[in-house]
Amino acid sequence: MSKELAQFYSLCLQGDVNSAVAFLRSVPSKTEEMEALEARFASRFFSPPHVEISASDDFVRNVIYCYHDYFRAVLTNQTTAEEAEMELVNKISRILHAPSSATIDSLEEALAAAFKERGYHFLGGVTPPFRGPYIWREERVLEFEVELPFAKRSVTVHMMSDFLLESWIGFATCENKHVGGWAKDNALFCNAICYKDLQAAEFQISYLKHEAQHMDDFLHFPHLTPADLEYRAKLVELIYSADHQVLNKFLLEAKNDPQFPHPFASYRILNNLSRLVFEKEVEKEASMWAKKEYSTISAAAFSLYENDTNALKQNFGHRVKQFL
Repeated sequence: MSKELAQFYSLCLQGDVNSAVAFLRSVPSKTEEMEALEARFASRFFSPPHVEISASDDFVRNVIYCYHDYFRAVLTNQTTAEEAEMELVNKISRILHAPSSATIDSLEEALAAAFKERGYHFLGGVTPPFRGPYIWREERVLEFEVELPFAKRSVTVHMMSDFLLESWIGFATCENKHVGGWAKDNALFCNAICYKDLQAAEFQISYLKHEAQHMDDFLHFPHLTPADLEYRAKLVELIYSADHQVLNKFLLEAKNDPQFPHPFASYRILNNLSRLVFEKEVEKEASMWAKKEYSTISAAAFSLYENDTNALKQNFGHRVKQFL
């Protein structure tokens, strides 16, 4: 992927489609792929907006269109997130014939039941900072043993496929970027389209160890914020990685905005690693990091993880008696 496209998608994943499209339009010599993207984003986000939905069920299509309108509003700053959510509640309430006083959480519980009757899985909630469900049809269940820096975990992974909606992240990138998955207290959920080779580092480290770390933290440190959870899981990725590839991804996505846990965690890691590796406030250039042996970066990531774990053990006290 070119640097221009990487920057474009980075802005999309920061929830700023306006800036992403403005950046794409500013590229002087566009490739055919860039021109096609520009046209597709114009069709999706601007007048007259249009998105194809593969489902034939009118109920399913109408619900998804409601979320599309919500995504469009928050991703292009048409209104505030609060106002967009109120409008979403109004639309979903009418579809479900629910009282206007219903909360979005109760409406999404009802939607989950309705989608189940139609053969779909529906998971509502928030992928910070925006709402937006994941809707998929197929899944298979696998079991794995996962080694973490200070623990081993047996995990159940639900491999999901045939998605109709991947929350706001899929919509913001015209389905060119995917949510890899997520962790719950007792299981992991994985988007199978992202991981063709289950022995590759992308799955074994960037998905499996990352999400297993979340599960471990849910158990031992249950009050961590999403940004704190991502900070620790991303450090685990760096500890077990063999080269600079994951770090380069973090460098690109880093953003000092706690509303976006993934970019903010990368920003924290970039700052903290820079102090250890370069003895300076922040080093943003990938070329400078490339000059460092990766073993040095991995060791620094382990030091940050160990220090963070020790601090959390002190703060959580009695909650971590079974830790290690």
